[in-house]
Amino acid sequence: MLYFVKPFGQLSWTANVDQTVLDFARAHGKDLAQLTDWWEPSDRSANEDDVRVALRYGIAATGGIILDGIHVYTVQRPGTLRILADENAVRTAAYNASPQVKMVDEYLEQMMPGWREQGRKTDAGVAESLKRSVQEAEADAAKELAAPVQDELVSHWAKLGGALPDPL
Repeated sequence: MLYFVKPFGQLSWTANVDQTVLDFARAHGKDLAQLTDWWEPSDRSANEDDVRVALRYGIAATGGIILDGIHVYTVQRPGTLRILADENAVRTAAYNASPQVKMVDEYLEQMMPGWREQGRKTDAGVAESLKRSVQEAEADAAKELAAPVQDELVSHWAKLGGALPDPL
């Protein structure tokens, strides 16, 4: 998947192509923006992290910067996992508080002492696993953003009227 990051929050994408296409375009001086039938509007706007990775890994195109989606995914992943972890905590609390679950837990605790404690340990283990996943994703995103920006892409972006994120 490729992303086409444009100034003022515009974001497009195309599937079924990857870094190989970018490498070919870079080597042959091709402008992938000219392949207008490729690009579909994204269901979200471009954000500062999209611009940050585009300035590091992308190639200039008419109207913006194109990059392999793996870079976008890596930088967006911590936020996505944080949302999932928060949603999991809410769902788990609601599930455990439901009258039906309380009734079943009471019955199973009588039949198998330690049932409730095992359930609490399982819930805590899931929460801890999600926490570790967020931390690992944050480390991966930090590595991705530690790469130097390409000065020619910064100039290209500025000429297009794109705002540079702070920090870059």
